[in-house]
Amino acid sequence: MTSHTKKIYILIILAILSFIINLSFGSNLASIYNIFSSDTSFDIIFKIRLPRALMAILAGGTFALCGAVFQSLFRNPIASPFTLGTAGGASFGVTLFISFFSIQSFAGMALTSLFAFLGSLLSIAIVYFASSRKRNFNPNSMILTGVVINFFFSGLILFLQYLTDQANAVRITRWTMGGLDIVGMNSIYFAAVIFSAGFILIYNFRDDLNLLFIGEEISVSRGVNINRSRKHLFIISSLMISSIVSFTGPIGFIGIIAPHIASQYFGRNYRILLPSSLVVGSIILLICDVISRTILWPVEIPVGIITALIGAVFFIKIISK
Repeated sequence: MTSHTKKIYILIILAILSFIINLSFGSNLASIYNIFSSDTSFDIIFKIRLPRALMAILAGGTFALCGAVFQSLFRNPIASPFTLGTAGGASFGVTLFISFFSIQSFAGMALTSLFAFLGSLLSIAIVYFASSRKRNFNPNSMILTGVVINFFFSGLILFLQYLTDQANAVRITRWTMGGLDIVGMNSIYFAAVIFSAGFILIYNFRDDLNLLFIGEEISVSRGVNINRSRKHLFIISSLMISSIVSFTGPIGFIGIIAPHIASQYFGRNYRILLPSSLVVGSIILLICDVISRTILWPVEIPVGIITALIGAVFFIKIISK
């Protein structure tokens, strides 16, 4: 058995252990070992913790996968799924909804998630069309435009929070912290379909990603249609991020952390880096979710706070190199 194969097995084992740990520990201290001891414990595991753990896998995997893609597209080691204003757009959509609408759902659909998704799409569309010239994909312009859009939406969010009442302001603030407050499996089914389809489509571009990360000249010499590949990857990744953020809110830094950890142990070959980043991202979010539920028991901290604290330290480490 080669060392590379051993690393893959270790990663799979860590993922399974993280999933079991996530199911086992919670704010009410109900354990996976006594799930059949009462109906209450059974409901806690299968109706609350299992959907939450599955969403952590899907969200962490999506953020990490798209982070790896963006780092290749922009040839930037600190590019992340939220670089282009996705989080700002989603937060603005939710802020708009909470500030002006009282109805919570329509036809069984949570309108908060719908407005978050639409806000993400709005920010992505603005970034894309504002930075594209003659239908060419301009990475540097997109990054700068994304930063500006984030600031613009942040200003709008603060303005709406100032105008709305205190209760709504608290709801807005809580959503922007990110979380995995998922009950039931309906959201999981939808997210799983988007995640699976997105991964398959992105993995078909694995060789293009390898060449794009090396440089445009080499990509062109190898017959890669740079603009086509970048546009397709950008659209697919953005739709994946928008879909997941609509359920979880903006959970930052995983898209930066996971690809770096995966590349350190598995290299920069995107044939391996894409699936390994996905698994690493899932592990990180599963563990961070456990920390958020137990560190100040019985109070639960939004998981976005935990990922931000850990990610900030990791980010400084990257910058120092």
